[in-house]
Amino acid sequence: MNINDLIKVNDNFIIPNYVIKNYEKIGLEGLDFIMLIYFINQKNNVPFDVNKIALDLNLDSSKVLEIINSLNEKNYISIEMKKNNGVIEEYISTDLFYNKMSSMLMDNVSNDKETDLYSVFEKEFGRTLSPTEFASINNWIENGISEDLIKEALKEAILSGVHNIRYIDTILFNWTKKGYKKPEDVKRKQDVDDEIIEVYDYDWLNE
Repeated sequence: MNINDLIKVNDNFIIPNYVIKNYEKIGLEGLDFIMLIYFINQKNNVPFDVNKIALDLNLDSSKVLEIINSLNEKNYISIEMKKNNGVIEEYISTDLFYNKMSSMLMDNVSNDKETDLYSVFEKEFGRTLSPTEFASINNWIENGISEDLIKEALKEAILSGVHNIRYIDTILFNWTKKGYKKPEDVKRKQDVDDEIIEVYDYDWLNE
């Protein structure tokens, strides 16, 4: 295997779209930014293993500690203690970063149409949206799901007695997977299902 093949099969870090769009607001550069991306890709609760982090990023252990301390002071990460099989271990949490991103996403909402969408959710839920719920709705919009289809999914959830963003996210995932772009696509499918039910219910033997 040559060097080109090694590069192709090597694991890559992914920079989320919301990070790219808010890069300047994040205010991190150089190794601080690279380290943050590393933690994001490792998901949450990364074991505080300085040697592994140093090996993964090809840095000195002392430099790793310096960067972690910097990110911690800037409130992008936190170091938490958790008990694992009776042993207390240190983990690096990125919850603070996600909280910052949620606030940034809220600040970015200036379009009246989008603001109205969030208001509709808050009205139906009967409470203020959490940062995570706000980010989920913003993510649907960024992924090209129409406001009308989002409202239709909300209506579907409410009719089912569910006031949960994850439930609505599942509805939208299934609809987009089926190619639905607007509420009319959903209603058209429901009309077809109703016609099928009517055919099966028809008592043709006693006609």
